[in-house]
Amino acid sequence: MLRNYLLTAYRVLLRRKFFTFVNLFAVALTLAVLTVVFALLQNFLAPMGEEQRSDHYLAVESATIRTENGSRVWTSSPGYRMIERHFLTLETPDLVAFFTDPSEGTVFVDGRKLSPKVSATDANYWKILDFRFVEGRPISGIDVQEGKLVAVINRSTSERIFSDRDPIGQSFVANGQRFEVIGVVEDVPALRQHAFSEIWVPYTSAPSTSYRQEWLGDFKVLLYAEDPGRLPIIAEEVFGSLAAFVYDDPEEFQVAFAPANTKLEAMARDTLDRRFERDSKAGVFILVMVIAMLGFMLLPSINLINLNVSRILERASEIGVRKAFGASSADLVRQFLVENMVLSVLGGALGFGLGIAFLRVIEETGMIPYADLKIDIPVFLSALLAIFVFGLVSGVYPAYKMAKFNPVHALRGG
Repeated sequence: MLRNYLLTAYRVLLRRKFFTFVNLFAVALTLAVLTVVFALLQNFLAPMGEEQRSDHYLAVESATIRTENGSRVWTSSPGYRMIERHFLTLETPDLVAFFTDPSEGTVFVDGRKLSPKVSATDANYWKILDFRFVEGRPISGIDVQEGKLVAVINRSTSERIFSDRDPIGQSFVANGQRFEVIGVVEDVPALRQHAFSEIWVPYTSAPSTSYRQEWLGDFKVLLYAEDPGRLPIIAEEVFGSLAAFVYDDPEEFQVAFAPANTKLEAMARDTLDRRFERDSKAGVFILVMVIAMLGFMLLPSINLINLNVSRILERASEIGVRKAFGASSADLVRQFLVENMVLSVLGGALGFGLGIAFLRVIEETGMIPYADLKIDIPVFLSALLAIFVFGLVSGVYPAYKMAKFNPVHALRGG
C-alpha cells in the first residue's frame, strides 16, 4: 500500500511542475534557514572543542552595583576587587578562573599593522578550558605571580607574525610591550565566547596595577566543579557572598548583583532582559525559542496549505472516482499525507544541503572568525524533526478537505 502511495505521489508531483517547484522552494528555504540557526546554537551552547567542559562550570559575565533604592546603578563586567573579595573566596568551586574579553591589540610586523584580539588570563583559566596546543605550554601560576611578559598565540597569529619560523622563544611587541611566545594553540572559533582570542597574556602583565582597585572592570569569571550537580550550589553561594557586599564608600553603593550562569541561562537573561533578576527563566526562553521557530515555519506552511488545497480541488474528479469505488476517507487522508511528506522530505533534503552550503560560506568569508560549524547528530535530528512538523502542519487541513469531498459532487465538478 505504501508503495502505491509513493508511486502516486511521484506522478502527482510531476503532473504540476510549477506547484511542485513553489512547494519545494518554500520548504527548502525554510529548512535551510533553520539548519543554519540550529548549527549556530549548537556550536554556541553545546560543550565542544576548547569548551567541552562548559557543562562543568558557571560563568559570571556581568555585575551590577547600585544603591538600596535603585537611584544609582552601575553595570559592567566584574572588576578584580569584586573577584578577589567575592569569588576567589568561594568554597564550593573546585577551580575559580578569570579572564578579560578579547580586545583589539596593535602589533607591527615588517611595517604592517596587525590588530589581533588580546585577552588577559590567570593560570586556572588554562586548567578549565581544553586548548589544543600545537607546541609550547600554557600560562602558568609562576608566569602570573611574577607578571612575566609571556604570551600564548593561536596558529593564524603565529603565521602572520613569524611566517614559517618557529615562534617558541621568539618575541613580538603588542600594545607597546614586548612578549615572549611560550605556546601556540589551534585557532578558536569566535562562537566559543569563553575561549576565543588570538593572543593570551597574564593579567599581571598589565602596565598599571590600578585594575586591582576596580569593583567593576573587564573580567569574566569561570566557576568550575568536577561534579556538575554542584553548579546550583555554586550559584547560591555566589548570591550569598554578594549579600555581604560592602563598597569603599557605603553611602555611595550598597547592593551588588552578579549571577553565575550556564551558557543557556546567560542567553536567556540577555534575551528576556533578566540581567538583574535572580531567576534567569531559562525554561521560558526555551519555550519562546520553540514558539518563534514554529512561527517561522507557520508562514510558509500556510502558503503550502493554500497551494495544496488548490491542487486538491483540481483533482476533485479523481478523488470522486476513488471514493465511488470504495476508497475510505482514511485512505485518501493517508494518501495525501504521504504525498505531502514526500514533498517535505525532498524539500527538506534540498534545504539541508543549502544550509550546509550557507554554513560553508560563513566559514570561508570570515563572517564569524575561525568558524568551524559542524553538522552533528543533534543538528541533523533537529532538521529532521522540522521537516516532519512542516509536512504534518501543511498537510493536515488539505487532507481533511479531501476526506470531506462528496463523491457525487466531485464527479460533477462541484
